[in-house]
Amino acid sequence: MALIPLIPLLFLDRKVLDNDMKISTDILIVGGGVSGSACGAALMNSGYKIICIDQGTGGPLDTSRGDHISPANVAAMDSWGVLEDFFSIGATKRVGHEFRSSISDLLLRAEYSEMGISHPYFLVVNHEKISSTFLNFAQKNPDFTLLQPYSAKEFDITDGDITKVRASNKDGELIEVSAHIVIACDGATSSIRSALSVDTFEHPYTHPMVAFFSERPDVLKPDDYFFRYSGDYGQLVIQQRMDGTIKITMPVGDEGIPWWKKSTNQERIAIIEKIAPELSGIQAELGGFYPVRMIHAIDYAIGNTVLIGDAAHAIHPARGQGLNMGIASMQTLIPLLPKPDQVADKTAVRRALGAFQAFQKPLNERIIARNHSAAMDMEMGADDNRAFVMKKQNEFLKVMASDKTLRAKHLNEATGYHFGAAS
Repeated sequence: MALIPLIPLLFLDRKVLDNDMKISTDILIVGGGVSGSACGAALMNSGYKIICIDQGTGGPLDTSRGDHISPANVAAMDSWGVLEDFFSIGATKRVGHEFRSSISDLLLRAEYSEMGISHPYFLVVNHEKISSTFLNFAQKNPDFTLLQPYSAKEFDITDGDITKVRASNKDGELIEVSAHIVIACDGATSSIRSALSVDTFEHPYTHPMVAFFSERPDVLKPDDYFFRYSGDYGQLVIQQRMDGTIKITMPVGDEGIPWWKKSTNQERIAIIEKIAPELSGIQAELGGFYPVRMIHAIDYAIGNTVLIGDAAHAIHPARGQGLNMGIASMQTLIPLLPKPDQVADKTAVRRALGAFQAFQKPLNERIIARNHSAAMDMEMGADDNRAFVMKKQNEFLKVMASDKTLRAKHLNEATGYHFGAAS
């Protein structure tokens, strides 16, 4: 593995690079976030020559983002050989969830062990540790080269294929990469998607999200469950963190972001405890805000390039699917790729990426549609008529809890087994 740090020219593997600072490879991954790093990990022992360009500098990251990896993805990570690396950094397990009303009535309770799946738990790991753990694992592959921190901004496009990618670091040093396959994992504002003129469907939501961190109150049990509370005053969700603390997330209502920024802990709790009485008396540290917007690319596969993760689909966090969709895509994409000795065949590459889009996009459209419905429920739960909306939602949850078909569908979709868990 060749790692390029802040002074890249002193550390670059000269067997890969010629005197003109040009690199040729089989697969180029642009973006080393969750999807890009997971791709690097999934390609371990694949036989491809792989380059990953990542602009990460090791600086502060957004710790309030999603951090629970679905059971379906946990199973895939185990097959890649990376799962134990996450446990070695302190990742823990979430084994079930409860939906409760704001008067603490139990609406729905489920444990994933009832599904008969191989890995009946979500992997709980802080968001800022996910990419680094995947990349550390990927770097054990001698055919994997990480260019970091480099930013890819210029692309040569010929007959729909990206033939060259130029990347630079903060010192202005340039590297040019040519690859048979380009995997774009460069986020919701993807430069590659823009360069290829890929249209998107977009839907902005009204209410941004606010996240808080807190010590876990003793009354909030079990420790390894996800909780959702809803009632006349709105809804919120509570996620365990790998250090035993909790993260609380809720939509921002009419009070607005400026109010939350200036709020005291007492003022925050006055709102939070009306929704989740078990959180009364906690110290709620403001974690951050994030706007919510759906962005879905019309095409995933363009020439020799495929869009993965937020570059293809950025969604509302209502159902915790965004991070997991990017990781799950690897399970479809990688088996379809031409073998290493056929990867130079342009026709084979296009056929493979087209097959990925033909399967993955309809599945993602279903996931996104379901997520959008949940997002709109969350939106309405922050509006003036929230008491009526939450009452209807809570009534349905009680029905779903006791209906075997609805319950099975709920569990399958929650855990990433959208077509049902394999028996």
